[in-house]
Amino acid sequence: MKLHYFILLYLASLSCFAQSKNDGFSIELIHRDSPKSPFYNPALNQRQLMYNALQHSINRASFLWSKLSTSIIPDIHGVYLTKISIGTKPSAKLVAVDTGSDLIWIQCEPCVHCYEQQTPIFNPQNSSTYKPISCDSTQCMSLPGGSCYTRKNTCLYSARYNDESYSYGDLASETFTFDDATNITHPIRLSMSNITFGCGWMNDISTLDVEPAGIIGLGASPYSLVSQIKSKFGHKFSYCLVPFFQLNVSSRLNFGENEALISSTKHMVTTPLFLKPPKVYYFLKLLGITIGNTTIRFHNTSKKVHKGGKIAIDSGTTFTFLPTHMYSEMETIMKRQIKLKPLRSNTTRFLQLCYQGLRVSDIPPLIFQFQNANLELEALNTFVNIGNGVICLAFAPAKHLPIFGNIAQTNFFVAYDLDNNTVSFKPQICARL
Repeated sequence: MKLHYFILLYLASLSCFAQSKNDGFSIELIHRDSPKSPFYNPALNQRQLMYNALQHSINRASFLWSKLSTSIIPDIHGVYLTKISIGTKPSAKLVAVDTGSDLIWIQCEPCVHCYEQQTPIFNPQNSSTYKPISCDSTQCMSLPGGSCYTRKNTCLYSARYNDESYSYGDLASETFTFDDATNITHPIRLSMSNITFGCGWMNDISTLDVEPAGIIGLGASPYSLVSQIKSKFGHKFSYCLVPFFQLNVSSRLNFGENEALISSTKHMVTTPLFLKPPKVYYFLKLLGITIGNTTIRFHNTSKKVHKGGKIAIDSGTTFTFLPTHMYSEMETIMKRQIKLKPLRSNTTRFLQLCYQGLRVSDIPPLIFQFQNANLELEALNTFVNIGNGVICLAFAPAKHLPIFGNIAQTNFFVAYDLDNNTVSFKPQICARL
């Protein structure tokens, strides 16, 4: 009788464990400029870091727009990084994580042309779980930019980037292993088999810097990681990004429900999510922005660019880009409501509205009015420290595509539900997760 009881108890514990595993998992996100990143450059001061972030944001915004009608991907360099392992003899690889990319790819041996990376290049000959994908498979025939190596009947992928970098190689499937950080004190290793990815044996990066070993795409296409694991964890992912002044702490990327990360849904707001072909990028509908007691309404200035009030939400763009008329009105209202005298633009060069010694109490409340959701931003979401006591508005006018960038998303739990096409925001001190 006791033996029977303990068997039932053991089976029940296994069932609970399996259920908790299917609830979701979390991985560490490291900002490229974090002291925890191998790309951290202590010689760069705050102003240089902010200038680099703005230039990267401008380039990315331009090419996110161009990608809507071409096969070019914004960039390879990545703002956020994570560690993964691949194959039957897994060793850690540092890869970029990007909501603006769909394909997963890793540098592979034997390299015809590869760039320098921090860790050894993956050799598929050392893994028994590596499987090339055939030309007549659904994955190959549906792959944008895919082709066939007829002599071996293997599928080839091609990824091009806005700075003329590229990756080219075999489309294959392999086992990927992640360090599940849901329980930071007792992390576990989580392996997922038959993940479709690009095994790149010809890769070229335009910069001379050491770069990540590849990219994990989080876009909405079937080839992204979130889409490939949806049968086990659901078609959902979320993240919580720490502010720029706390980059010594890692951010968190979550797959599946992971309800333990949210104590309650109080103060959570939810807005519809829109996809545009090629269904890689995520868009929200922006109705207006309220600053203090003044509201700026979204109105079309170009049928092509701003139709429907859509604004892309992107983790890889640092600053937020607004339609020119909205940005101009925002700057005017900020100047009127902030009682300090702004610095002359030639003293800051790259951001248009800056102050010396601006305090949190000087900054008016700012609310983004998305469809069905009023999202109130904190001071750290609207202004950024560029060094030497200079604080600048973290927004810029959009030449092409409006983008809700990652400064505006810091210290929010941002949850994407791709089954119901929604995005939810909940205020959260991300460094405490």
